[in-house]
Amino acid sequence: MSDQHPLEAIVYVSASVQPMGDGRLEALLVEARRLNLESGVTGALIYSDGVFMQYFEGEPGPMAQTYERIRKSRQHSRLVELMNEPIGAREFPDWHMALAQPSQSELLAISTANWVVEGARSRARASARSQGSGGLTLLRDFWRRRGSTG
Repeated sequence: MSDQHPLEAIVYVSASVQPMGDGRLEALLVEARRLNLESGVTGALIYSDGVFMQYFEGEPGPMAQTYERIRKSRQHSRLVELMNEPIGAREFPDWHMALAQPSQSELLAISTANWVVEGARSRARASARSQGSGGLTLLRDFWRRRGSTG
C-alpha cells in the first residue's frame, strides 16, 4: 500500500485540561480507534501525569482530517508539534491506536528527543524505514520493550 499511496506521520505533545482517569482514557481510546479505523490512520498514544504524546500515521487526506480534529479537541491544550513528515512505511500498521502510560522519565526522554527526520522525503520515496529520528527510534524501542498492541 505504501508503494501506491504516500504516507505521512505526525507527532505532538499536549497538556490534558483535566486529569485523565482510566475511564476517561478508555473512552478516548475507544473513540480514537473507531475514527482511525474508518480513516485508515494508525499510531500510538502515550499519557503520563497530564501530558499526552501521540504518533499517528496514514495517507495525507485522512491525516489532515484527523489532525484538525485533534487540534480542535477540548480535552487538551498547548499542543506542540514535534514532527510532521512523509514516511516510507508505517511504524504501527496494525494499531488503530495503542495506549501506554509510561513513567515521567520515559515520556520526557521520548518527547524531548530530536524528531527531525533528516532526508525524510528521499527516504519516503525509497521506503527506507530503518533510519529515522532519535525520537522515532526511542518510540519504537519503548513499544518493543512493552510488547503492547493496539
